[in-house]
Amino acid sequence: MRVTRPLAIDAREPLDPIDRMTLEEYLPQVKVDKVHVLIVIPAYNEAEALPSVLRSMPAALDGVAPTILVVSDGSTDHTREVALANGALCCETPINRGQGAALRLGYLVALRLGATYIGVIDADGQWAPEGLATGLEYLVTGRADFVQGSRVLGSTDVGDPVRDLGVTVFATLISGLTGVKVTDTSSGLRLFSAALAGRLRLDQPQYQSSELLIAAAFGGARIHEFPVTMTKRVAGHSKKATNVLYGLYYLRAALRTYARERWIAPL
Repeated sequence: MRVTRPLAIDAREPLDPIDRMTLEEYLPQVKVDKVHVLIVIPAYNEAEALPSVLRSMPAALDGVAPTILVVSDGSTDHTREVALANGALCCETPINRGQGAALRLGYLVALRLGATYIGVIDADGQWAPEGLATGLEYLVTGRADFVQGSRVLGSTDVGDPVRDLGVTVFATLISGLTGVKVTDTSSGLRLFSAALAGRLRLDQPQYQSSELLIAAAFGGARIHEFPVTMTKRVAGHSKKATNVLYGLYYLRAALRTYARERWIAPL
């Protein structure tokens, strides 16, 4: 997957063939009147962990029931059936492409449905959904365009010192590249306005959290973090690479995005 157009354009005329096929097949099935807040949950074989996440979602965000969209990224288990059984929408791609591709597809759906705000939360249960209400308040009151929960400002009980060191290193790096002070560049809980999303260019199929953050910073977003607690995975197992490989791939995604936004094709 390699797409460099703003999402607003690609939502209307998707270049990626899987995005285009999935949107064409899925959107006619969606029966919702109005979408105010759409929460995107990327999931790959998360049938075990997903129920606890969906059952913990806030009943209302900004006074309106949120629309929950699970993007099943080529799952081979019962992720889709679990999502639908717990009241969520679910679109599914025929192959596994990566978390970044799944999230990007979710953003395209949000733009096509006319959402005002977009939220993101991981499907593994490590990030409490109630944080979505806290984050949305910053957007609704006009204090930020992009917000994310930070385990550094809050806490984590995952207990991986190597990963914790990586969080600090990448926060320092991306803060330096963008000029925006951040503490947690790989948060699994984020919210931003759909208007901002429409301006962003996202093409990383995996390790996308740094791309989203850097693109938002260069897109002029007012970025804010708030404390959250990151807990251990509810069920299932992580699909991430080993710490060393994860760090290298994450660094590559961050530097590629910085080069694109700063030098190659600035907006």
